[in-house]
Amino acid sequence: MRAGRKVVRTQGQDMTDDIKPSFQGEMMLLGWKESSSQGRTVTFLLSEDEDTHPFRDLSVKSGKKAGQRFMAVLVAIGDNEVPSPPEDDLIREAGALCRSKSFWDWADAQAFNGVKSEEDAKQFLYDQLSIRSRKELATDQQSASRFRVLAAQYREWRAQREREHILRGK
Repeated sequence: MRAGRKVVRTQGQDMTDDIKPSFQGEMMLLGWKESSSQGRTVTFLLSEDEDTHPFRDLSVKSGKKAGQRFMAVLVAIGDNEVPSPPEDDLIREAGALCRSKSFWDWADAQAFNGVKSEEDAKQFLYDQLSIRSRKELATDQQSASRFRVLAAQYREWRAQREREHILRGK
């Protein structure tokens, strides 16, 4: 690898920083949804800095015709217009896990104490990570590290459940 040249390996191909992006710019999250018929979808509002829509000439999914595929890396920015620190991402992820019924099931199986709500899941995290607030994930590296391990264990459990679900044909 040459100095000053970034190479990212993705599914057997090297992507370099020589490649011109199809789109680069700020966008705002308008919504997301998850359904059995359409899968996971996300809607963004793009800035109107360009005269033409940046995706105008690209193919979209229509019937059995696949739409243009992209690789994306999104970085949240704060009100100060700079990227949010990764610690903020841990706090957001912890909050999202506590709202996830799937996480409640996993936490309940780990703790055997009836995790049936967001509040129960939050208390489970507090107990497992020895914290009093999810905000501690931004300031205590040991707690952040324990959270990453716990979240990885949950994701592996969830992936295993999804594989089993597929094998059962449901």
